[in-house]
Amino acid sequence: MPRVYIGCFGSGLGHASRMLEVAGALRDRGWEVEMSSSGEVATMIEARGYRCNRLPLADVKYSATGEFAMKQTLVSSPWILARTYHQVELEVSHIQKFGPGVVLSDSALSTVLAARILRLPTVTVLNQLNLTSSHGGQGAPARLLSVGTSSGMGKLWEFSDEVLLPDLPPPYTISEKNLWGSNVEKTRYVWFLTPSGKGVPDAAGRGFAKDPRVKVFWQVSGPPQTRAGLVKQALDLAGRLSDRFVFVVSGGNPSADGGATPFAGGWYYSWCGISEYYFAACDAIISRAGHGTIGQTIASGKPSLIIPIPRQPEQEGNAEKAARLGVSIVLPQERLALESLRESLGALVDGGFGESARRLGAWASGFNAKDEVVRTLESAAASARPERR
Repeated sequence: MPRVYIGCFGSGLGHASRMLEVAGALRDRGWEVEMSSSGEVATMIEARGYRCNRLPLADVKYSATGEFAMKQTLVSSPWILARTYHQVELEVSHIQKFGPGVVLSDSALSTVLAARILRLPTVTVLNQLNLTSSHGGQGAPARLLSVGTSSGMGKLWEFSDEVLLPDLPPPYTISEKNLWGSNVEKTRYVWFLTPSGKGVPDAAGRGFAKDPRVKVFWQVSGPPQTRAGLVKQALDLAGRLSDRFVFVVSGGNPSADGGATPFAGGWYYSWCGISEYYFAACDAIISRAGHGTIGQTIASGKPSLIIPIPRQPEQEGNAEKAARLGVSIVLPQERLALESLRESLGALVDGGFGESARRLGAWASGFNAKDEVVRTLESAAASARPERR
């Protein structure tokens, strides 16, 4: 039985979501799968029935209000590097014990380095080869972090045999600011890697689908520090817009109960296990600017209102590109209020965003990233030479 070891970056659920799609496809083909990640991401993986080796989280810093903290991240960089080194040590041990024929990493550098040490064929899925800022004037800390990750850390990804980019090819690339211009070679676009399930609606879902008002799915996602404040705002504002809109709000907590609770604006889930259903059933989506969420929104053919994590360079870049493609409106979190939300949603559903989203979604749906990743892994495992071990 072929074996694959899959490492997922442990901040944000998007990395694990797309790797769980690949893991399921491999299991269906008779592969044995073992995974690794950190914190709530590991909890999510385990809930799906996979063995997951838990690693200490090595991530950038966020402020108490959920904003990306550039200076704190720079100050903490020695600690982050030490955590990463410890991750590598643990991954070497985990991979050795499991004995895979191939290793797959989704943005998990420690998994790539451990596989390199063990001379195993390695494939990486990655939508951020460098850290750039969408605000050119952010000063020395931003430029230092951007240059450092692009020229130094970026080359470490080349320890992979292949780097697969789960995005649309140019000129439609959502993560263009984090992919274009990098010095990383061996890259190949494979299109969006999005959930394939449809979700079975519960009572809330059936009520939502029948409601005559404009249906909005508000999915709050991202690291835990960035969610609580936005969830509170979402519930308050949605309840005050119920004259025209009906909402389903997802709090994005994978450790929470999955049931729906009614509120003034519609229904609230701490964790929505049928999000694929709501992506299909709604008229519009409100979300952060995570790459996976934007990809799923485009694949569903729905227009979106995007609220990036404040001062988070990757999300700001993703949001800007989605807006330029004509499928999204960007509303900065500091401007999120009742009238700005009403105005933005009105423009989203009454303008041409819906038609643009349907056209782009129909085009993107003609490609199958999951099958491409699986074929790449099968090829890497089959061509591995004994001397690489």
